[in-house]
Amino acid sequence: MAVDAALFVMALFWAANMVVLKWLLQHVPAPALSSLRFLLVSLLGFAVLLAWGGPYKVERRDLWKLLGAAFFGCTLYQMLFIEGLDRTTAFVSNLMQGTEPLFALLLLRLVGRPVLGRQWLGVLVAFLGAVLFFLQEVRGGIEIAFGFGDALNLTSAASFAVYGLLSGALFERYPGRTVMALSMGLGVLPLLVWSWPDLVSMDWGAVSAAVWAGLGFSALVPVYVGYWIWNWAVTRKGLAHASLYIFVDIILTGIFAWAFLGERFGGLRLFGALIILTGVKLAR
Repeated sequence: MAVDAALFVMALFWAANMVVLKWLLQHVPAPALSSLRFLLVSLLGFAVLLAWGGPYKVERRDLWKLLGAAFFGCTLYQMLFIEGLDRTTAFVSNLMQGTEPLFALLLLRLVGRPVLGRQWLGVLVAFLGAVLFFLQEVRGGIEIAFGFGDALNLTSAASFAVYGLLSGALFERYPGRTVMALSMGLGVLPLLVWSWPDLVSMDWGAVSAAVWAGLGFSALVPVYVGYWIWNWAVTRKGLAHASLYIFVDIILTGIFAWAFLGERFGGLRLFGALIILTGVKLAR
């Protein structure tokens, strides 16, 4: 019961974050926004780690997992995610993020773990749903409306799937405070290099208090608390159970995007989204 309650709160945080980020992107360049969020997360992570007195390192045999989690879950994922979100709607972005279990399934197969026929059926169903979702009616017929932002979001989902496999193993061996601080601290360094031109050219004195508040919320609540809940839940009930709440996240994002961002979709897109979610449920 506690795990499910925590996962629902996580989904609520993540859905609200999509709306907040779309608003923040109107005021802060995407690279600067991404790096500042994770810089705040890293500082909080090390503050928590210091308050608890460690542990401050992982064993040498787990170092590659830590570096991989930092790169795929922080650096690469955030670059792809924020640039993708900047180029598409909040609902589309989150729906593409929701394909993460499909990529996790493929990764599991690549490392030699068995995959059920029902799960492969789920991949096929989700693919067909994606084809429907990206169809749109135009004068004289129908065309595919799959843009660069959508491709970035799909790639970021694959990156997060790799992070899930690596971080799950770390959370089983070390306290969450250690994994969060070290992975976020290592992962934010390339983000700062990537965003440096925007960071130094931005007029930070002109940034309003509301923007700073939104930045603080987006960094600390959905990322630090949300990532912690996700990894904690995966270690308690497994990836399959935790992945169910990706559906909750997507539905809540759709509601929030409709209510606060004015996003609207036709029947064909909503039907395609439903088929995608059905496929993800089969394959989770």
